[in-house]
This record gives sequence, structure tokens and C-alpha cells, in this order.
Amino acid sequence: MTPEILAKLDRYRAEMVRRDIPSGVVDQWLGAALPCAALTLDGDGPVVGRYGGPVLLPPDAPDPEFPFLASLNCADLPEKVTGLLLPPDGRLLLFAFPDLDGGGQVMYVPQGAVVEERAIAFEYYDEDPDCLEISEQYPQGELRMAADVSLPFHSSKAKATDHGWQGEDLPWAPYASIHSDLWNMDGRGFPRGGWVQVGGHAQEECMDVNPVESAAMSSDETWDLEDWVLLADWHPSIEGREGFSLHWAIRRQELAARRFERASESMHWNS
Repeated sequence: MTPEILAKLDRYRAEMVRRDIPSGVVDQWLGAALPCAALTLDGDGPVVGRYGGPVLLPPDAPDPEFPFLASLNCADLPEKVTGLLLPPDGRLLLFAFPDLDGGGQVMYVPQGAVVEERAIAFEYYDEDPDCLEISEQYPQGELRMAADVSLPFHSSKAKATDHGWQGEDLPWAPYASIHSDLWNMDGRGFPRGGWVQVGGHAQEECMDVNPVESAAMSSDETWDLEDWVLLADWHPSIEGREGFSLHWAIRRQELAARRFERASESMHWNS
């Protein structure tokens, strides 16, 4: 992590101590910090992709199930920033619709692959005109990267019992509300066009369980959270979808094998 990020964590620690949070909890909380990349329209970091633009897919690729959101250049998203071993080249295409009845999808296009522009018509645009109105608000423009750090916002984890899965509080659960104060302390507002986060911990406005855990559970009843990582978060800036978050999670072995079609999603809407 960069000196700036380490200084940010030091400020968090000082604030926690000031609020009389037990040192053992502070150590566990900060020990769980993960690097991540924050991608926004604003900022002065390097361009690593873009919101919107033409959908460029190989001729034999299936039509995506959701509207096009963003294209990310894998070569510009190094492991030291994201914590993820992404492919050394090619592009990740993110598709999403911000609704609890919607979802997300990831496609990987290798460097040098033959592609063609794909025009996609979604039937539900005809069924519900509001869907078209929402997708027309998707941001457009170059995405710039800032190296950042993320802390776990979830306060519980799933635990297997004789009666199924139930939540078990994490050590920092009694102090979970401090997170928003800590982010605000560094002046992180909601950027123009929202943001995409690559790697790190998933974020939501209100949450108890880990969204990566939720995505894993929806994908496989025999999941093991240690096998899963957050690929990306999307926090849109769309009228009528305030408080929405979409999370793409993937098994480490699928990430290594570049099987991005096996990513799973979870969503939250604090509507």
C-alpha cells in the first residue's frame, strides 16, 4: 500500500482510539483492510477504461442479458492496486441493470480477439418503459483510477448450524456505524456518475452480511468464502436508484482460469 493509504489507515486508527474502541477490535478491523481501485469520471489518475461506448464482442459471443455499463482494461489494473490477479491484457465488460429484479454479468474479451459492434435489444424495454429511461441515465466517459483501501463494512458472517445458515456477529459488529464517519472524515463524497470499485471489500449503504458471501451462497450450496473474492462493485448515480449497489464476486480459481462468465452477483437497494 502507498504511504498515502497507510496514512489514511493511521487516521482511522487514531479516530477509533479516540472513540474508545477496544484495541483488539481495532487490530482485527484494520488487519482485514484490502487494497482496491476506485474508478470514477473525476480525478486525475490514469484512464483504465470507460463507462458506455459501443459494445464490442467476438462474433460467436452470446448476447448479454443486461445493458452495457463499462469496459475495463485489465493491463491497467495491476494486482498491487486491486489485490486481484486479473489477466495481463484484454478487457472486462460489465453489464448490469440496477434493480432487485435485474442483475449483472461479466464478459472477458482477450487482447487481439476479432470483435464487432453488437446492437442489443432488450425485450423488457418494451414491457416496461421505465427500464429504458433508467438505462439512458447510465454515465458515459473515461474512467480514471485511484488506488484506495477498503475495510469490511459487513458486521456478521454466515455460520452453518443443524438448522441451516445463520448470522454470527464479527468482533467489530457493535461499532459498525463508525464506518460512515470514517469515510466522511476523509471527505469521500459521492462522485459524479457514481463509481466502480475493483477488488477490496464490498460496500453498501446498509448491510449486515458480506455481499460476497451472499453472491457465493446464491451460486453454490457448498461454497467456502475463502474461495471467493470481490471482482467489482457498482454504485450508480441514477435518479430513482439512489442507494443501489451491485456486486460481482468470483471464485479465485475461476478468476485464475479467466472464466468470468461464472461470476456471481448480489444486489442491495436501500430504497
